[in-house]
Amino acid sequence: MYLNKGNIYIARTTPPSVVKLYQEHFEKDMLLFLKLRYEELVLGGQMVLTFLGRKTEDVYNGDMNQLYGLIAQSLEYLVEEGLLERGKLNSFNLPFYGPSLTEVKMVIKQSGLFDINHVELFESNWDPHDNSESNEVRDPLRSGMNVSKSLRAVMEPLFTSHFGESMLDILFDKFTYNVAEHLAREKTKYSIIFLSLKRK
Repeated sequence: MYLNKGNIYIARTTPPSVVKLYQEHFEKDMLLFLKLRYEELVLGGQMVLTFLGRKTEDVYNGDMNQLYGLIAQSLEYLVEEGLLERGKLNSFNLPFYGPSLTEVKMVIKQSGLFDINHVELFESNWDPHDNSESNEVRDPLRSGMNVSKSLRAVMEPLFTSHFGESMLDILFDKFTYNVAEHLAREKTKYSIIFLSLKRK
């Protein structure tokens, strides 16, 4: 039985039970990560972490939700074109979670291993080649290609292992187009959490 049909991450149609699984998995992974880093650091040792998160407490409303939703739309296109089995799409969920600052602080407190020196959320454009502060995207198609290439560089092994290699070019071509359409309407940014911790 597929609990998150047609979605590959948390979307508006994702059941609360699936959201809870994402949150529990994040908490478990983060606690293990903190425990292992604690064992490596000397007393008073410090570490700096940066990772994708979300700026609101609404788990259904994050920048990653939008970006991964565009990948899901691209995969749906492959299903409609007969290039991908629906079961393959329905059985795939990205193994990532974008936590809020509150969720991150709660896990660190729960671990009891580190003090927070500094925590901050900043934003970065989806397009890694766009450093402008403008709210408009000058060339949505070019930006769509840049976003698609950078995401493909990170996620290609994951998609290849589940869907196979033969459809990757078509998938990321469609994703480029979907991102370009989105950026033509709205410039969107990643929410990035910066965290400085000190070992107790």
